[in-house]
Amino acid sequence: MRIGARYELASEMATLYCTVGRAEKGLLLDHFCGVTGYNRKYALSLLGGRQRRRRSARRRLLYGAKVQTALATLWEAAGYICAERLRPFLPELLDSLERHRALVVDAETRAKLSRISVATLKRRLKKLAVLVRGRRMSTTRPGSLLRRQIPVELSGFDRDVAGYLEIDLVAHCGDSGAGQFIYTLCATDLATGWTERVAVLGKGQALIVAAIEQIQAQLPFALRGLHSDNGSEFLNAMLLNWCKERAVAFTRGRPYRKNDNAHVEQKNWTLVRKLIGYSRLETPEQLAWLNALYAELLRPYNNCFQPVMKLVEKARRNGVLTKHYDIPKTPLRRVLAVGESCPMLGELEQLAQTTNPLALKRRIDRSLAAMPHALEVHRSA
Repeated sequence: MRIGARYELASEMATLYCTVGRAEKGLLLDHFCGVTGYNRKYALSLLGGRQRRRRSARRRLLYGAKVQTALATLWEAAGYICAERLRPFLPELLDSLERHRALVVDAETRAKLSRISVATLKRRLKKLAVLVRGRRMSTTRPGSLLRRQIPVELSGFDRDVAGYLEIDLVAHCGDSGAGQFIYTLCATDLATGWTERVAVLGKGQALIVAAIEQIQAQLPFALRGLHSDNGSEFLNAMLLNWCKERAVAFTRGRPYRKNDNAHVEQKNWTLVRKLIGYSRLETPEQLAWLNALYAELLRPYNNCFQPVMKLVEKARRNGVLTKHYDIPKTPLRRVLAVGESCPMLGELEQLAQTTNPLALKRRIDRSLAAMPHALEVHRSA
C-alpha cells in the first residue's frame, strides 16, 4: 500500500476508532496493522494519539488586574519584603492603607487578598526585580587587648526577653578606607527584632559610647546586654566600663565568624546597605541627613510596618536541613507581646495607628533620592 493510501485509511478509521468500545478498538487496530504493516504502537498514535493529547480547557484566571494593582501598592508600602513576610501582614497593612485612603479595594478584591497563598503571592511579585549588589571590603579591625575580659558567647542571651542587642558598624567609605568617613551603628534586639541605627563620623571610642547611649534612650524597653564582633571600636576599656557601670552584659562573637552576629548582619543589608548603598559619606551635612532619615523616617517604618520572622526550629533529617519560622509580626507587636511596660510604647502604638505606611515609604524614597553628595571622591589605587 502506498504511503498516501495509508494516511487516507488512517484518517477514515480514526473517527470510527474514537467512538467504539475497547474490544472494537482492538479489532480495528489489528486490521489497520495487518493492512499497513505498521507497528502497533505507531498505528495507535495515528488512530487515537491526537485525541489523547487534546488539551484540557484553560483554567480561569482567579487573581486578575485588580488584585495585581492592589498588591503593587501593598508591596511598595511594605518595602518590597518577601512573600513569606508579606502574606500574614496583608490584612493589617490593607486596613492601614484604607484608613488613610491610600488604597481603596472592593469586597471581591479584599476577599481574594485575604485567601491568596504564599506560592501565588510569590508568582505575582516575581515581575519586580530585586537589585543584587556585590560584597564590599570589611573595615573591622581586631581589638585584642580586652578579649579575655569580654567573654565569647554564642547562645547565652535569653532570646525571649527584650533588651539583648547585637551591635555592628557599617562603613560608608565608598571605594577607599582612607580618611575619615561616616559609619552606621546598627543594633538589633534578639527577642523582638527591634532595630535602631545611629550615624557617627568616625569610630572613636567616645563616639561609639555616645551612639549606644542614644540607642538606649530610643529603646522601648530596658537595655540588658550587648553582643558585638571583635572590632576595636567595641573591644575597648571605655565601652567595657560603661557596661559594667550600668549592669549591661557585654559579650562578643568568635573572630572571623560573622554568623555569631547573624541577626544584626542581616539588618546591615536590609536596613542599611539596601537603602543607602555603597556611596562614600563623609561630610557633616551627610551625617545630619542620615541621622534625620534614621530617626524620623526609617525608625517608625521598620519597627512599626516591617514584619519579621523568628526561627523556631532547625533540624537536619536525612541530610536535608529544615527550618521552621513563626508567624511574621512587626517588632512593635513583638515588644507588646513580651509584656514590656514603657510610656514610649503607647506613643509608638498611636503612631502606628495614625501613620500612613505608603506615604511614609514614599517620604523615605524622596529623602534617599535627595541624599547630599560628597565634596570629594576617594578612589582606591
